[in-house]
Amino acid sequence: MVNEIVKRIKEICAEHDVMEPDIITEFGKYTVAEASGILYKVLGRKQQNDREKWLMLDGSFITNLPDVWALNQKYILLPINNWDAEYERVNLGGITCDGQDYYNQEAHMNSVFMPKTRKVQYLGFFNTGAYQEVLSGYGGIHHCLLPSPKHVIIRRNRDETFNFEVFGEEQNSKQVLKILGYT
Repeated sequence: MVNEIVKRIKEICAEHDVMEPDIITEFGKYTVAEASGILYKVLGRKQQNDREKWLMLDGSFITNLPDVWALNQKYILLPINNWDAEYERVNLGGITCDGQDYYNQEAHMNSVFMPKTRKVQYLGFFNTGAYQEVLSGYGGIHHCLLPSPKHVIIRRNRDETFNFEVFGEEQNSKQVLKILGYT
């Protein structure tokens, strides 16, 4: 899309014999959303009444994915492991005490299916790169004093291998308390 826009601007400038302008723009989620994803570990499973199954995650939608609860934003959601297991319909819950810290099929109009397993399970929300960091921030103080998660940059090499670089370590409780004035 960007190449087509620049190409068209160059054509118009050449046609009218004017200098090509400097172009400064920001396309928001249409160009940067693919840059990020958020991974969660399932901490536990919970059966709520006879129909609802919950996976409790090691993070918070309110803190890490504010667009989920504020705007009912949908993201690509995939299990990271246990792909060969049987799947079941589930709701996803964050670790805060807030009643809005969840992700389920009713709120987001799609059924959520995850592997039905007792093994360690990870899941990922993808294409979250547009606004999540701006809204939730990195470091600082978050809802329920949850720490900021570890930030990792993953680069694919030309030979199809990957490099992993820690961009920001997970915030710990001592750092949070220090920000609040406790030493």
